[in-house]
Amino acid sequence: MPASTSPALSATVAALARPHDIRGLSLTALHLVMAMRLCALFERAGRDPVPDLAQRYRSVEAACAVDGLVRTIMQVWPEPFMVNRPCCLVMSPDETTLAAMTRSALAADRASFGATLHGFVRADRHDALHEATRHAVATLAGR
Repeated sequence: MPASTSPALSATVAALARPHDIRGLSLTALHLVMAMRLCALFERAGRDPVPDLAQRYRSVEAACAVDGLVRTIMQVWPEPFMVNRPCCLVMSPDETTLAAMTRSALAADRASFGATLHGFVRADRHDALHEATRHAVATLAGR
């Protein structure tokens, strides 16, 4: 079905095209989006992000959980995960999807999590993303 005749697809594309402000995120979602941005910088520099994330979150467990989520996303995302610079207030479409995944994990809403990824990430990869997101959210929620 062409994209122009699918109202659901058109609505999804329009929603992703609208700029989303990072200041509207929950603290946990903000932590995850910023961690993705920092991990991208560390990857380009050839450095391990875990020591810096551990210092930022004051928890090695949280840093490892976030790093695990980042690695899971890198393995299962259908294309390179696009992030903006750490100073940017606008989120990329991938960051907006990560924020929605975080909201679903915080609400323990597995159906919403799957709906967020439906048609974008293969269904057989949802479980790995859900578990990694849920673990990262659980370790960051109390920070």
